Amino acid sequence: MRRMVMDRWECYRLRRLSERSSWVLVYGRRKTGKTWLLRRCWAWDVYITVSIDGACVVEDAKGSVHVKPVGECFRSLMQLLRHGSGVVIDEFQRLPQSYWDLLASVAADADSGLAVCGSSFRLARQVFDRRSPLLGLFQPFPIGLVSVYDAIHSLKQYGLSDRDAVLWSIVARDPWLLRHIEPGGEPWRRILGEAEVLAPIARGLIGEVFEDEERQLARIYDAALTLLSLGYWRAADIAQKLYDAGLLSTPSPSSATGVLAVLEAMGLVERIPLWRTRRARVYYRHRSSLLSLLYRIAARMNSHGTPPSMDMIRSMYGLELQFNLAELLAARRGLRRAYAILPDGSDIDAVLLGKKKPEWGYEIKMSSITVNEALKAIERITSYGIPRAGIVALEGLKPGEPRQPIEELLDSSSIVREAERLSRRARENTANTIPKSTLHTA
Repeated sequence: MRRMVMDRWECYRLRRLSERSSWVLVYGRRKTGKTWLLRRCWAWDVYITVSIDGACVVEDAKGSVHVKPVGECFRSLMQLLRHGSGVVIDEFQRLPQSYWDLLASVAADADSGLAVCGSSFRLARQVFDRRSPLLGLFQPFPIGLVSVYDAIHSLKQYGLSDRDAVLWSIVARDPWLLRHIEPGGEPWRRILGEAEVLAPIARGLIGEVFEDEERQLARIYDAALTLLSLGYWRAADIAQKLYDAGLLSTPSPSSATGVLAVLEAMGLVERIPLWRTRRARVYYRHRSSLLSLLYRIAARMNSHGTPPSMDMIRSMYGLELQFNLAELLAARRGLRRAYAILPDGSDIDAVLLGKKKPEWGYEIKMSSITVNEALKAIERITSYGIPRAGIVALEGLKPGEPRQPIEELLDSSSIVREAERLSRRARENTANTIPKSTLHTA
């Protein structure tokens, strides 16, 4: 299988920070590409990985690898930093905190960049705690999913068609997937076909995120993620289901809001503002479309003993496409992404908000659309007071349809062009936003 590589804006930013000899804390859940980015984008002379048993696996730029006790490793590290050698410390959360004071003591004399990397969200809280000896030395650098525009751009560069690049970007934003599946064909069909292999990996990744939490809390978090994958998006409904399962002591919506806030801080859940939706202001969903799909498949297997139907997964994939492209459309116009669930049960796939009111609404379809369908969608969107409306149909107008005065009709080729433009812009902005000073010398 030809290896697929994501071209990410974060790589360009890390290079700039490395050139400035910055000290950076890179963090995020496992398998989002942190190690890959540091190995390729940070100018390191020595790469240190802290092992589970506390030893240091030390690799130099020539490829020599050896293992050292952590004490010896740290004595070498302090000399390296004083003499201008770029260093990475991976799995930093495994390092005993007794060494943090030593690291702080060398900061004033350090003449090189240092990137420390960890997968525990508790690590970021501890490093930036007001009592931490490392407070003020490191710049935070969270790594989440690949941006939707970088994913589309990279998949197009890999050789996929415009439509396939857009469709596969939804799940390829989780870069670990590309170790197991070569993109091509219908992604929902491939995900369902490989679910027996992929689902345990996904649950294992989430389990590692929760390993610092109490067992009961981990059960609550996992149950909340399952409910989100099943289509529960309202805090009140999630609270009731968790209460019915004996996981919460009260069905109060605020109890679920607290759980969802923790999951959001972990990068697992996102809140999307709701516009003109009765009795709700926020739509909660999985941040990762891939994890949402795999949780849904696993839940169906656990409850029925059989996987969900292909039609069910395709329908779910269409909803994930809608939210991901709304993210791209918002970035394209510099507006805020929102969603609308209307009183009749229908929705507006993407609402783009300005400072005080909506500016654009979009209908988003995986397939093609007729002129009549497009005009009806535009009329419906504008009837709710949204001044401008557009259509995203990956296959464009149906063959033979006459072109009508539709203000904006985007097909997969248009989306790819916009993604490539946004990807370029992110790199250009990176060059202009790195401060000349570095935190560890402040």
